[in-house]
Amino acid sequence: MRIHIIGCSGSGKTYLASELSEKYNIRYKIIYSVLYAFLIIVTAGCGVADQSDTSDSNNPTDTDITSEVETSGSMLNFNINGVKFSMVFVEAGTFVMGSDNTDVQFNESPAHEVTLTKDYYMGETEVTEALWNVVMEDGGGSTTLPKTSVTWNQAHVFLDRLNEIAHKDELIKPDQNFILPSEAQWEFAAKGGNLSKGYLYSGSNDIDEVAVTRENSGSDSPGNVGTKKPNELGLYDMSGNAYEWVDDYGGDYSPEAQTDPQNTSGQNYVKRGGSNYHYFGSEPYLFTTTGRYFYGSTDWTIGFRIALQ
Repeated sequence: MRIHIIGCSGSGKTYLASELSEKYNIRYKIIYSVLYAFLIIVTAGCGVADQSDTSDSNNPTDTDITSEVETSGSMLNFNINGVKFSMVFVEAGTFVMGSDNTDVQFNESPAHEVTLTKDYYMGETEVTEALWNVVMEDGGGSTTLPKTSVTWNQAHVFLDRLNEIAHKDELIKPDQNFILPSEAQWEFAAKGGNLSKGYLYSGSNDIDEVAVTRENSGSDSPGNVGTKKPNELGLYDMSGNAYEWVDDYGGDYSPEAQTDPQNTSGQNYVKRGGSNYHYFGSEPYLFTTTGRYFYGSTDWTIGFRIALQ
């Protein structure tokens, strides 16, 4: 967070909160408390203490959106205008993608080796209504329900706007961007990454432990995020609840070993994870970490999860 202090003469200096903490050997929370008191005193006198970015104040984005990020262990915790979301670290690695199961609607064979060469972060949950609305400047929305009825292209518009906010406020590095995960990134994370225990579903072999389904929810509409057990990485709802777009087009897998694969052409996009529109009893393969569905439009069961790389 950058803090700009303006004196009576109009001159000023910009500090990072971390710089003030180091310089004066005080904690961040104390800095914020002192600054709030300083704001009242200076405003009553001759100056202003402004905790916002120093960019053009005529831009609505600069004045209307405040944001911050903090690191907690292997997670990044973001806050945009009071809407919080977390990203979980996923270490690069090699895994077996797909399966040899042919009793499925959309081909997920052959099983093949995939290597992801870059670390990344994956959203702890699906994007919520509130996060969508604060980024798209709609306001309001549930902080617990996933944003659904989103097309693949609309998800990319959201990401463009989120990246604009994140770069402007220096929440992420200049060479980082929020993205839709590739299908390989999504599956690796769903399997638990390098911490994988080889479960059939994301986090368990018992579907009811980790997934919202038609049977255990009594509904065909996605419910609140994070109500079930997370997987090995701490990710929720990668099996069940809402479908999640990935950044690939649908297509057949190659039997050859792949490095950072992504299918960038085709007619339909890939959605992953299954949803409670489906009865688990009749279509269990959709809820597995390898299950795929190719789709071209959207409906009330489709949302998305973001990655950061």
